[in-house]
Amino acid sequence: MEKQQAINNWQKFMKESHTELFFLSSFDHYLSEYVPLGDSMRVFLTEFTGSVAEVLIPAKGKIQIFVDARYHEQADQECDSTYIEVVKVPYGKALREALFERLPQEGTIGLFPKRTPQTLVEELPLKTKSFDEMDFSSQTGFDPQHFSGDIFEPDYERVGLQNKWSKVLKEGEYAFINALDTLAWASGLRAHHLPYQGTFRGLGLLTREKLYIFCDDGVFKEVKKFENLNRKVYLLSDLTETLKELPKPTKVLWDPSFTTAANYRVLSSIFGKEICHKVGSFHALWQAFKEDKEITAFRESFEKSDQAIYKSLCWLIESVRSGQKVSELSFRDKVEESYQSMGARCQSFRTISGFGPHSSIIHFGKPGEHSFYEKGQFVLLDSGAIYEQGFATDCTRTIIPIGKASEDQKLHYTLVLKGLIQILKASVPKGTPGKVLDEMARAPLKSKGLDYGHGTGHGVGVNVHEAGYSITPKSEVPLVPGLVGSMEPGFYQPGVGGIRLENIVAVIEDPQNKENVCFENLVHIGFWEGLIERTLLDEEEKSFLNNYEQECSRRDRSFAKFFQ
Repeated sequence: MEKQQAINNWQKFMKESHTELFFLSSFDHYLSEYVPLGDSMRVFLTEFTGSVAEVLIPAKGKIQIFVDARYHEQADQECDSTYIEVVKVPYGKALREALFERLPQEGTIGLFPKRTPQTLVEELPLKTKSFDEMDFSSQTGFDPQHFSGDIFEPDYERVGLQNKWSKVLKEGEYAFINALDTLAWASGLRAHHLPYQGTFRGLGLLTREKLYIFCDDGVFKEVKKFENLNRKVYLLSDLTETLKELPKPTKVLWDPSFTTAANYRVLSSIFGKEICHKVGSFHALWQAFKEDKEITAFRESFEKSDQAIYKSLCWLIESVRSGQKVSELSFRDKVEESYQSMGARCQSFRTISGFGPHSSIIHFGKPGEHSFYEKGQFVLLDSGAIYEQGFATDCTRTIIPIGKASEDQKLHYTLVLKGLIQILKASVPKGTPGKVLDEMARAPLKSKGLDYGHGTGHGVGVNVHEAGYSITPKSEVPLVPGLVGSMEPGFYQPGVGGIRLENIVAVIEDPQNKENVCFENLVHIGFWEGLIERTLLDEEEKSFLNNYEQECSRRDRSFAKFFQ
């Protein structure tokens, strides 16, 4: 069925159901960030493949898709303007805020409760009307993809689960788990049922002594193999009856941002609304704080990813310098082949391998078979993987494989590098909010009237994005020991090229000042000397850079050999 016909059919169904507006969620039943394309209603209808967007469907007229600054270019390229309006939300403004501004003062809005967060239902200024997903499938031809696969248990997770749970729950408390990475964290199990995730599909109910796991038929048998005294596995269809049979809890903790409206209805109907207590993100409360053995697992994973990235970039440099034509697609394939050679179980997100103008598309996801590298262009590589350790990796480097950098290219690259160095070498009081580091990272660019349209840092954990660590202009999230996250300033000129430099760090207590935190680098890959204007660096920055490059050289991951 053609997309225009599918949209017309759904709008006709809306009219017949006396519904003037419909909210189309980007999520799956588990509110995953990276929903597989085959299970995304939004991708199916709009063809926009970015990870984040909000969609309003009116009963008549164009669909409205709201995207943030990372996706302005991409949405224009992917969405057909004849029946979709791309609403470009400026950086710093929430998508929901922009969406709410388009809503009427009163009325009813339709939605799918199995794919919509309860927090959105509560925030919507309109009455909500639940729709059945089967109706959407019958009207549009949408056929959701199904998933299954092997499940594994990282070595460091084989002991101590109950001790972990007892730290986060009091006697008599339950915690309902909808988010897949939280379920992976709580269960100590990993899988790759969904692209770019280290998770398996299921729901969980956590107590101090036991985790109850609920999976559909395709996953049940695999999870059942890991059942023991602390893990009990049921079919997803048994969720309601099983919860009814449990002893009445004193509290049921639930995260409104990561619990679907449908699942909240189940909880509140069984346990009562007075028993169900909203909490902040489970990510921020619990799983963002890594134990020593988990930090060790990160170090091991990044050692492998560093080698894969460095090997791939060297291949590209040597190939183009020998006169070979290299496309974005062949480079992407080489990168992922390198990760596989290092034992990667899967990529942790869609590899970004942009040449020239495509490097300015912040989350460029469509490397071209006929987009060949040309002398003097930027190459932006943003990539990561998940290994047997069960944690995601992430790193970005920007280089010019062949040709002399222009003065503008060197200026912009060096300003981005200065911002990264400032925060990598920072020591700040424990509890400092992330916005302080964000300001430090942007300062060199802002001194020249420049900026970038994305956050400076996100948490990293079971998946490549995790709450509990946030470096953005408005972030009040405190920096404390045990967190792991990115530092990634950038600069982008649409149609020209882009720069991003990203390291992942562990937040640790500063050994020189125990009242402060500083940052342990988990990434050791050199920067591109041909793009660094050292006269723009102060002495502290030069010293930091020299020490960092020496460590990269010691690990045989410096690009200095290409400038000899």
